[in-house]
Amino acid sequence: AGVRVTVFNIKQRGEGEDGGEDGGVADVMSAIEAMQSLNSATATATALPAALTDIVPSVQRGEEEVEEDDGGGYKMKKGKKGRKRVVRKLGESNEEYQARLEEAARKYKEYLAKRKAIRSVMREECERQYSMYPAGGGGGEDPSSKRGSGMLIAHLNYVGGVSQVDQIKKHGHFGFKHRDEAPLKLSKNKAKQPGTIEFHEAVTSGKLSIVQATGHSFGGKSLHLELRLEAEVGPRVTVVLCKGTIFQHIGWVHKQNLMVIGNNSIDLYPKERVKLKVDAYCMNLSCGCAHGETMYLTDLYMTNEKVLAHQSRVWNYLDQKYEEVLNKEVLKPSSEEAEDGED
Repeated sequence: AGVRVTVFNIKQRGEGEDGGEDGGVADVMSAIEAMQSLNSATATATALPAALTDIVPSVQRGEEEVEEDDGGGYKMKKGKKGRKRVVRKLGESNEEYQARLEEAARKYKEYLAKRKAIRSVMREECERQYSMYPAGGGGGEDPSSKRGSGMLIAHLNYVGGVSQVDQIKKHGHFGFKHRDEAPLKLSKNKAKQPGTIEFHEAVTSGKLSIVQATGHSFGGKSLHLELRLEAEVGPRVTVVLCKGTIFQHIGWVHKQNLMVIGNNSIDLYPKERVKLKVDAYCMNLSCGCAHGETMYLTDLYMTNEKVLAHQSRVWNYLDQKYEEVLNKEVLKPSSEEAEDGED
């Protein structure tokens, strides 16, 4: 986990704050050297993009204490804790080494530019697809009610390495359900209580408005909500925000999307406005923590109780799904994936 977070932080130095290709050559060179160093620290790290490996090859772990030829024409030198790092090619001057790094930096910026170019196309296509869901009759993409699902799906596919629209996987690949295909139901006990309504239903029906939703890291009290009950008169209403409900970022901020950890009952009277802080899981281990960015309610949710039991399980499960995004074969769901929990 720590390695993947470190990879993200290093890449941000080269990609620029918005995740684009705006970093200067010096910044990109620094990022490449850092990624190279990270590759040498662990056999599982793959920070360097494949396009750069011929120029700045991945280094291998080792315990030799003297400089030596690694067999491929590169001089190796012992680093901290016995690991090796590439110093330069045998006989290569400092100027030649810097020129090689600059070439790698240029290629990396080209790689980032291609990645950036696909983002707007992916978002547009995903929002188009998810706007076709009725979602209570108002469509699945509705900024006026702080709702949307397309940006989430675009981001998750991007994390999975998608570079073409026809590679995009929909929500089912990630183990999510859509409320139009399978409405999120309350438990029998909750459903019997007068005046109780599920959160999605309350929002899409217009009974409840999301005044504001923002993300603040993950875990305890990380999802900040401001809500308003729209009824002019009437009895108290209990809105249940169910565990597994998903909130997305609304742009390419490359921050962690959030999924509600437990069931939350919210009591409101007509025209009452309330603020609350909800515990939520992080859905993107390789992305930075939310820091007050606006979020929208998605029409997607998860009911897999085994996954929802702990943050580490959420990370492990979704990381596997990201790795499988580009798989051509459709994998059968495991018994764990097939299990649904009751709200």
